[in-house]
Parts: sequence; structure tokens; C-alpha cells
Amino acid sequence: MAETLYLDQNAWVSLARGAWDKASYPKDHKRLVKVVEALQQNRFVVPLSFANIYETSKINDPARRANMARTQVTISQGQVFRGRRRILGETLALYLADKFSIVHAPPEEHWFLSDLWFEALADYSPETFGFSLSDAALDHMHSYPARVLFDYLTSNDEDVRLEGVRRFSASSADLVMGIEARRAIVASEPLALRKRAYGARLIIDELDFVLATGRSLGLDWNGFTDIGSSLVRSILGDVPILATERELAIRLEDLARPIEENDLRDMSAFTTVLSLADVVIGEKTFVNLARQACLDKAYGTRLLTSIDEL
Repeated sequence: MAETLYLDQNAWVSLARGAWDKASYPKDHKRLVKVVEALQQNRFVVPLSFANIYETSKINDPARRANMARTQVTISQGQVFRGRRRILGETLALYLADKFSIVHAPPEEHWFLSDLWFEALADYSPETFGFSLSDAALDHMHSYPARVLFDYLTSNDEDVRLEGVRRFSASSADLVMGIEARRAIVASEPLALRKRAYGARLIIDELDFVLATGRSLGLDWNGFTDIGSSLVRSILGDVPILATERELAIRLEDLARPIEENDLRDMSAFTTVLSLADVVIGEKTFVNLARQACLDKAYGTRLLTSIDEL
């Protein structure tokens, strides 16, 4: 059975260079050949994350963006990891059903993957998106996911693309300011206390969603006291997205440097894919942070820093 392989954007840059000019980038071309051969042997599926799609869409040079997009859609075949909310909802529901012995049908295999590129951010529904897609449009997207994603990355209205990048960067800057303010408050506290503090903030941010998930399973939950502090602690430690975010965030904030926008994208990708992928190739900083937290051992995920290690 094919393993799920996640590549961060640096790995994709290497593959795209190898596809663009093998004479100038022989090492990158060798990596590309290695990945293509692995795909031909059905050893891996290589889905994209929202971070991958966003980082490609923000490339200003049209030719370079098209080469990156062509490499990504050819290797991924347009498959993406679903967004954080869907993955959190599914894993939380399974966890609560097991805790309370509630009959709950397990999801199908590879439920966390989609061939609709925009579901890397959120699962499609007219209510969520605010508009409806026709059955014909959805059928076309499901039939040609790589082509649809390539068209989005290369043929999008330029003003819309630039405005999307501007808004994302502005929101990221606001988020970084909030992180740095909180970071300064707890900077002198030991790791264990900062872990509890971050966990408390995380569960407060997700409380409405946790309560709604419990109610969807038939639990009479209307507030924090209905869940109970013991179960809250268990949720934070046992539900992968929440556990991964907490462990990575407190260690990232330990680094002797400011938080950057790129850290937010790496955090988004790692929290989404780390527990679901068989192999993750990522930036050295986040791979080291994940190893320090023993997340690779917790989820049985191979963490690598280069395609050369495959």
C-alpha cells in the first residue's frame, strides 16, 4: 500500500528546479527522478497542503509560478490534505465516541485527502462557502483535479491574487503581534507552565467547536463544566492536531528569534499533516522541534529534512 508523503515548500522548490533545468540543477533533478520513480512504483501518494498552494500562488514571476505549479500538480495529481477544521472534527469525534462508548462509524480510508484543491482550507458546502457550485462544475473538478488546480495557480486574476496575498500577510502580521505579546508575558516561566497556559488558551479558542462536536454525538454539553477538567486535559494531549500545535508552539517560542510569517505556515502544515502522513519532509527547524516533542514516535511518522533521505 502506498505511503502518504508530505513535502514542504523547500522540497517542492528543489523538484521544480530539477524539472526546469536538469543541467544547471543536477542534484535537484536527481531528487525529482527519485520521487517520480517512487510514484511509478506506487510507493507514495504526495498530497499538497494549504501552505504549499498558498506559497506557490504568491510567486510573482508567472513563468516560475507555472513551473512550480506544473511540478506540484503532476506529482500530487491535485490531491490535498483537508483543512484543519475537518481533520480536528473527525479525530475529535472519534476520540469522544471511544471515550463514551458511543457507536460512531469510522471514516473511510484516506478520508483526510481530497481532490478539490480548495478543501485544503475547508470542506466545501454552500453554507460554508457562501455560494453554490453546480453539480457539473463539481464533477469536472473531481474528474480533473490536477488541471483545475493548475488553472487556479496560473490563470487567476492578477489583482485578486495580489489582494489575497496582501490580506493573508496582513492577518499573519496581526497574529504574530499577538503571539509576541503573549510570548513576552510567559517568557520567564518554565516549559511545563507555558504548556499548560498554551493548552488553556487553545481549548478556550476551540471550546464552542468541542461542545458542538460532543452534542453531535448525543452528549448533553453546554459549557466547560459539562466536559470536565480531566477530559479537557485528555483532549489536549490525545487529539493529534491540538497536541501537535501545543507541543510545537511552546518550543517555537523558546527559540531566540522573532516569530515570522513563514513559521505560521509551517505550523499550519505540521499540525495538519504530521499525525496523518507516513513521511514528512520539512524544514530543519520544525523537524527538530517535532523530534524534541517526540511527535514522530507518538504518531509513527518518519521526519526527514531532505528528499535525499528517502
